[in-house]
Formats: sequence, structure tokens, C-alpha cells
Amino acid sequence: MAVLEARNLYKSYGTVKALDDVSIEIEDAELLAVIGPSGSGKTTLLRSIAGFVQLDSGKIFIKSKDITELPPEKRNVAMFFQNYALWPHMTVFENVAYGLKIKKCDRKEIKERVDWALEFLDIKSLAERKPNQLSGGQQQRVALARAIVVQPDVLLLDEPLSNLDAKIRMRIRFELKALQKKLKIPTLYVTHDQEEALSIADRIAIMHNGKVLQVGTPQEVYRSPANLFVADFIGVNSVVTVPRTGEGPLRVGNLRIDTSQQAVRVVIRAEEAKVLPIEREMLVQEGDLKLEGTIVGKLYMGFKYRYEIMVKDIQEPLFINSEESFEPKQSVQILVRKGSFFVYE
Repeated sequence: MAVLEARNLYKSYGTVKALDDVSIEIEDAELLAVIGPSGSGKTTLLRSIAGFVQLDSGKIFIKSKDITELPPEKRNVAMFFQNYALWPHMTVFENVAYGLKIKKCDRKEIKERVDWALEFLDIKSLAERKPNQLSGGQQQRVALARAIVVQPDVLLLDEPLSNLDAKIRMRIRFELKALQKKLKIPTLYVTHDQEEALSIADRIAIMHNGKVLQVGTPQEVYRSPANLFVADFIGVNSVVTVPRTGEGPLRVGNLRIDTSQQAVRVVIRAEEAKVLPIEREMLVQEGDLKLEGTIVGKLYMGFKYRYEIMVKDIQEPLFINSEESFEPKQSVQILVRKGSFFVYE
């Protein structure tokens, strides 16, 4: 059963449609990640559910109850802010207890629930510290404790890992996913990092220009993108335009595309394509894409290289990753297995 339902949400700022007929659902204990470029509407959606944005139209339900007109403090949702928003003059204990005091819980209940949250997140030893005495990771845990201590019906996370460095972010992903499954709180997770979304979400919603373009499991949106934008946005990709060069079917490498269009757009998963020496034999199966080109650029990326490759009849370069070392001006062949590229008219 859906715990959170947002139906046909609209919100405009002047001529800009921040939300344009947006509908989503979150099931019990599910984590739904909302991703998209800046200005896509994902933060407006989050803040609308929290009650900080007044909608032009549409309805929001939590546990089948219409909360569209309720103020934030009466929605029983908890929002985790990107900048953590901790009170600098309060201790960790006082910060975590703040929401319970607003709800007018008694002292005994406040202490019991705060102690539980601090213990759950392994920060009980920090209870008497102030925020300026904490690391970024510790502040993040305090902000999360403050969100879960009120036992919300829905947890709203706004870019929760964006202030952490790359190594800590990777570790926290595992912890956050495990934590959410333990708490079993329906969670809406807004992020611009599609790798982050793929790794922790049960389902993903991709937004662009105020619209939800696709909702599905990480595997569904990665392997079966609904359109060119989703295919390009999800994963490390190279996108090129292939024009018609003669009569008959349009050709993309070894493939013939039956289309009346003068050009098609091809999205290639750069992390899945293989770059091989031109003389090496390769097994090309039905539906695979084989291209030939010339190396024009090379970047060292540690365990792999990123190549800029010009392909015959394609004006834009392909950018493909490979562990093999090639030199500029060297001829190569590119093999892309079926399911690792997408053609759009």
C-alpha cells in the first residue's frame, strides 16, 4: 500500500513550471530516489510534500489522509536539510530533542527517544558536544537522528551526502541504505548524483523541466530508459548524431536502422563499450554494434583511460573508457553489446 501519494502536482514561478503534472507514490518501507539536473523540479517536489511550498493545484496524501493544506508541523514528515541546519548554540542532545519539544512530548519520553536515536546512529558519546565540535560525518548523523526521532510517517532527504568527501560518501551510502531498511520508514531521497540513486534506491524517478519522465527500479531505468533524456542522464554515456549518408536504410556502423528520419541519436554506455586494436578478431553477435574509428584524445584515469574517438560518418567524437592503452592517431574498433546502446529517432 502506498504511504505517500502525490497526485497531479502543479507549481509555477512566473513562466517557469517547477512542477508540471507530477504524480508519485512511495510504498511502505520503500526508498524512492528523485534525480534530475538543476532546475528539474526535484527540490520543489520535496518541499511541497514537506509543506514549505504552496501548490497551484494537486493533492498530497499520507496514509490516505489529504495533507495538502496542512502546515508543515502537522504533516508528520521529517526533512533532512542539505546543510544539516543544526542549531549552533545547542548540544547534540538538544538538537535531536528539538522536534519532540515542539510536539510537546514530556521530559521522560524525550530522553528515551533521543537516547534511542543517538544509540541507533552510534553518536551517544557526542551528546554534550556543540555542532562546531563535530566532523561533517558526525553532523550528518545528528541531523539524521533529529529527523528519525520524531517517528515520521515519511522521511524526506535533500541531498544528504553532498557535503561529504567522496570516500566518506561511498561508505555512508552503505550505512544509509542499511539504516533505512532497519527503520522501515518510507523515504523520498532527492539527489543530483545518479550513481548514488542507482546504488541505494528501491525505485528511481527521473525529473526534467518539472515533469517525471520515468519511474522504475534502478535496473529498469538503466537498461530500459523511456526516452533519449533518461538514456543520456543515467550512466556514463556518449551521445552522437548519426546522419543518413545515402539511399536505403540509415547505417550505424554494422547495423541498418529502418527509419524515414534523416538522422538518429545514439546513446552508448561508455563504461560498457570495448575499445580494441583494429587488427584483433572479435565475436560480434546479433544486435551488437561495431564501429571503427581513430583515437584523437587520451586521458589517464588511474585504472583506465578515457578516449576521444572519431568514427566515420559521425561528426561528434565518442568518449569511451578502456583499460587498454592506445596512442593518438591509432585505428581502433569499438564493440557495444546489445542492450548497452540505444537508438532514438
